[in-house]
Amino acid sequence: MRRGAAVSGAPRLEPEVRGGAFSARGFAPLWFSGLCWHWGRWAIAFLASYHVNQITDSPRMVQLTGAVMWAPLLLGGAIGGVISDRFDRRRTVRLQTALLVPFVAVIGFAERAGQLGIWLLFPFLLFAGIGWVVDMTSRRALVLDIVGPYRLHKAMAWETMALASGVAAGQLLGGAVADRAGVGTAFLGVACMLGVGLFLLMWVPRVPPARPMAATTDRWSDALRDRIFEVVPLGRAGEAQRHGRAGEAQGHSRARTSTLAELRAGLRLARTNRSLLSILGVTVMANFFMFAYFPAVQLIGDQVNATASQIGIIGSMTGFGMITGSLVTARWGDGRWGIAYSFGVFVAMAMLIVWALSPNVLIAVITLYVASCGSGLFAATQSTLVLTTVSEEMRGRAMGLLSMAIGALPLGTYVLGEVAQQLGARAAVILMASLGLAGMTLWLLIRPEVLRRGGPTP
Repeated sequence: MRRGAAVSGAPRLEPEVRGGAFSARGFAPLWFSGLCWHWGRWAIAFLASYHVNQITDSPRMVQLTGAVMWAPLLLGGAIGGVISDRFDRRRTVRLQTALLVPFVAVIGFAERAGQLGIWLLFPFLLFAGIGWVVDMTSRRALVLDIVGPYRLHKAMAWETMALASGVAAGQLLGGAVADRAGVGTAFLGVACMLGVGLFLLMWVPRVPPARPMAATTDRWSDALRDRIFEVVPLGRAGEAQRHGRAGEAQGHSRARTSTLAELRAGLRLARTNRSLLSILGVTVMANFFMFAYFPAVQLIGDQVNATASQIGIIGSMTGFGMITGSLVTARWGDGRWGIAYSFGVFVAMAMLIVWALSPNVLIAVITLYVASCGSGLFAATQSTLVLTTVSEEMRGRAMGLLSMAIGALPLGTYVLGEVAQQLGARAAVILMASLGLAGMTLWLLIRPEVLRRGGPTP
């Protein structure tokens, strides 16, 4: 396509543009709205697990809060990818945020009234998880639409920093507010924060999505049909009938092929794109064996006799460590995406074993920070690798497959909870991390393509 063929007004980048991500029109409000979203989302996860731990004192129920919230990633990831490719991504992100705000407020008022039981909290977490799927598949594809491929690794590093700061701030603020004003007040604060993020999305420009393959096929079919009718004249009546039937057939064809065909095309990516399969395998390993520790912060905190605020500090190290890993990726990550992606998982899993053995709060803080530096390398390169491994019209569906791979997280969370129920939290984390190290090694021996992936060259 020649340079002038891009849609007028769309913030597409030429290959020679090598500025920072924030120089792209629309990235700043998108990033700050994402910052509010990530802070709110992680605060929801922390407050839910903290509240359930307080009212049940059950490792299984605490881990189930994470499993329920993250379950939609596994079950709805492919559908979220199709939504990202078929609809205006900016509008999709705005809609899911607008729907979530009043639900968070209801949870806050329910807790303040003493009515927040599991029967209300778990359906809410499931709804929030659905919003996470829709946001992740649409927001990150929208980032690429705005900044282009040559600034993508910098933009995704900033996006990972927003996510990581949400892990840190969500748990720090959640623990502090829950200690002083109660869980209900903290939920109301989250609703306000999400409202600010919704307001900021007003300044994000609309970027037309890439034309789906089904539409391209329709154009070829239309052209062929027109050539046939040129050879066999039908007269005015026949011409009108031909147009009517053609329009009707085209409508039915698009209705039939739209969602199901694109869903099947997205699922085929995992079989036909070997690099993408290698990337997704690492994601599955990381989320099943590594990130399943998130709700277990509450349990390890109990083991070291931490208060609610101290548990928030321990959990916030996940965010601060990921910020560090993201900064390293943004500064020195050019051309080394696949290696940083895989190496970060090894570092994180090894350090989680040390974290689980922590004798006090200080050691728990330090070791989780180091482990999270590794997960920051992984997270900062994850979406970048996926988005640059597929063609433009398949980006949303590739992100849908990524969210399905991340869907291993609720399964790992549930397994860790069951093991913790029988053997204790420390043993559960150690066992999961050890199995993860072995699984990662085996997977990279079978599918090493991810290690050869780097950045685009102009």
